[in-house]
Amino acid sequence: MYALATASLRTPLATATFARGFSSQAVQMKDVVQELYLKNLKSYKPSPQAAGSEAGQVKDLKLPAAPEVPKINEDIAAELAAYDSEVPSQN
Repeated sequence: MYALATASLRTPLATATFARGFSSQAVQMKDVVQELYLKNLKSYKPSPQAAGSEAGQVKDLKLPAAPEVPKINEDIAAELAAYDSEVPSQN
């Protein structure tokens, strides 16, 4: 029985070959809305702007005032001595 089953597996019952057919022309589904949009997008020409039309649209640039140079006290030793005399020592 085993020999009969294996023998039948070795010999094909049908010699039909299955081949998948390929087509060189694919079926294309056309999107009408997309084609219309692209057609209008390609044909769009913006209107030219007149020279000086941006005058009322943009503010003039005004730079802030330059900061003042900080004043450094030259006699810092006298100020430190005055501070030391005011603050009691914590010893």
